[in-house]
Amino acid sequence: MTDTASHSESSFAAKDVPSALMRQTLLDRELVRPLDRPVIPLLPWLDVVVIGGRSIMDKGRDAVVGVVDELRTALPEHRMLILTGPGIRGRHALGVGLDLGLPTGVLAALVSADAEQNGHLVAALLAEQGVSYLPHAAIAHQLAVHLSASRAVVSNGYPPYELFEFPPEVGKIPPHRTDTGAFLLADAYGAARITYVKDVDGVFTSDPSTSNGSRPELIPRIAAADLRARKLATLPIDSLVLDLMAHAKHLNQIQVINGLTPGNITKALHGEHVGTIVHTVQPGT
Repeated sequence: MTDTASHSESSFAAKDVPSALMRQTLLDRELVRPLDRPVIPLLPWLDVVVIGGRSIMDKGRDAVVGVVDELRTALPEHRMLILTGPGIRGRHALGVGLDLGLPTGVLAALVSADAEQNGHLVAALLAEQGVSYLPHAAIAHQLAVHLSASRAVVSNGYPPYELFEFPPEVGKIPPHRTDTGAFLLADAYGAARITYVKDVDGVFTSDPSTSNGSRPELIPRIAAADLRARKLATLPIDSLVLDLMAHAKHLNQIQVINGLTPGNITKALHGEHVGTIVHTVQPGT
């Protein structure tokens, strides 16, 4: 071996950074497992509030103003990320987009625009309190600094898809919608809680709007796996949230409440049991 070659090898060794992952595949789960550590909650004091598009925003002034007024009252005690969903216009956009053969990414952008409009409406009503609307990029990278300047910010909960398209057997309609996107955001930030504000008192044994004279029962508390196993025809939240809860790093429950009932949002933010609590661990464990 020449001196030049020996010098070259020693230079390479000096620049090599010792690591358990060095020259290894990240697909080796046995290799990666010893490196697993508890995930640090970034904003453990954050309250995430999700305002339904069809259930609240589409109902007009009385519903929206009532919800916003209660959120305004809660600002001195809570720092909130308020997320909005699309209304019925979102379904219209999906229908037209599917008819035109548009890909999933474009469909998601169209529906997200409707959710964004609802977000701007809520932010405008809270502007006097210093609340503003933030796009997805700002929520992902600048949420902490905005919440240090204001008690709350507003965005839309519909997750972006860019140009991604699902396999044909899955279909084109984005399965990750507002409720799902909001849960992913809340868990990523390690939020204290997430509250879904709807127009029903919680999760029922059957859809109250199509009960045909029967009396569906409110389910006050239930495990996510048990609720999934019931295979209810309709839920007030995206069913995909129940699947994601099993893999959450921080959130072990969600709360579904009726935002049209005065005081419910305040009680939920204070940790009181109103509506339905869906959990992944038994209380007290």
